[in-house]
Amino acid sequence: MNIYKLGFYNVLRRRNKAVLISLLSAVTICIFVIIFTLYFSSNKAVDIVSDRMGADIIILPNNADKDAKELMYSGSPVMGFMDKSVLDEIPKENISQYSAQFFLRTLTQYGCCTFPVSYRVLGIDYDSDFLVKPWLEKNHITSLGEKEVILGVNVMPDEEGSIEIMDQVFELAGTLMPTETALDDTIIMNINDSIWLADVFFDADAGDYFLKQKPEELISAVMIKVKDGADVEKVVMDIKKSKIDAQVISLSQQKMEVKETIKNVSEILMIFAGSTFLITLIALFGIFNVMASQREKEMGYLRAMGYKKSELTFMYTIEVLTIIVLGGVVGSLMGISLSGYMYDMVNKIVLMPQGAFTLSDRLLPGLLGIMISIVIGVLVSIIPVVKINKNEPKDVFTSGGVR
Repeated sequence: MNIYKLGFYNVLRRRNKAVLISLLSAVTICIFVIIFTLYFSSNKAVDIVSDRMGADIIILPNNADKDAKELMYSGSPVMGFMDKSVLDEIPKENISQYSAQFFLRTLTQYGCCTFPVSYRVLGIDYDSDFLVKPWLEKNHITSLGEKEVILGVNVMPDEEGSIEIMDQVFELAGTLMPTETALDDTIIMNINDSIWLADVFFDADAGDYFLKQKPEELISAVMIKVKDGADVEKVVMDIKKSKIDAQVISLSQQKMEVKETIKNVSEILMIFAGSTFLITLIALFGIFNVMASQREKEMGYLRAMGYKKSELTFMYTIEVLTIIVLGGVVGSLMGISLSGYMYDMVNKIVLMPQGAFTLSDRLLPGLLGIMISIVIGVLVSIIPVVKINKNEPKDVFTSGGVR
């Protein structure tokens, strides 16, 4: 019989053991793939958002219910307000562009919106905006009129046609193509419309929420782009020295902090994965070592039939790799499918940005998982192969047959 086929037939003949060993391999590879996916996807999301953000500095209210990192990378609904007089207090010497924004969120609990979940509502100053407008132009959206909204690609209304937000009807001006930023989970409208919504929907009891001021006197954020060659950190310090009553944040500094968080979380997860890998390796060494001892007579019999040591080595390696790599493939598929669930769990503890990724982005961790399974297969076959090569044809006759 062909030595290649013999290896596969041996796996089928011992399929119960093969399935159990494959499952052990699958669990280990699944853990690795989940960690790889979290690490690669989070880092890529940070780079994409930072590159496409277009702003160098953000000014947020001191009472904002989300920090700058969540605002940039999570896409979660956010509200917070400060007096619009901060626009006049910003030193303008090293600033090339700045634009105010007004945040709301859809309220699903009152049945007042066309959306099953809560989304961020972003009011932009269309004339001064330099962050959102380029995306509108790329999507051939040339204007954003009164009572019009633009939906991010992930924003799903309950029904088509008119959009109802806080009991007010808006017309759909367009839907953005994927941006791989927080805009994918955002409803965009003119800043005057968002202020008007806040004015007509919230009653007098919400006065504390709006700092006991009228919504038209407030803004939620100021996005700033510094002049070419200007030192961002120096501009941040200059704004802070102006005694502005708000948070002044360097977005590049936020990027470094988020990446450091991702690195620290990934290191902890990798320690867990490494421990799992070591335990699995030891277990597989033991299992295959015992299996090789049980098959010494079988190998001696095959040697007596004329098979060379190199052929038996190859046959056994095929068996081991088939079992382990099969587990690696299953584990990789499990890891890819479970990574979203794991991301949600980790993100409840610490911010782990996640973007929209191509098929190749999702396959890369899976391929790495399969490669690790191949390495495991090669390592655990070394000692059994050495044992197999010690067998001589006389062994089968002196010890009485094949097991």
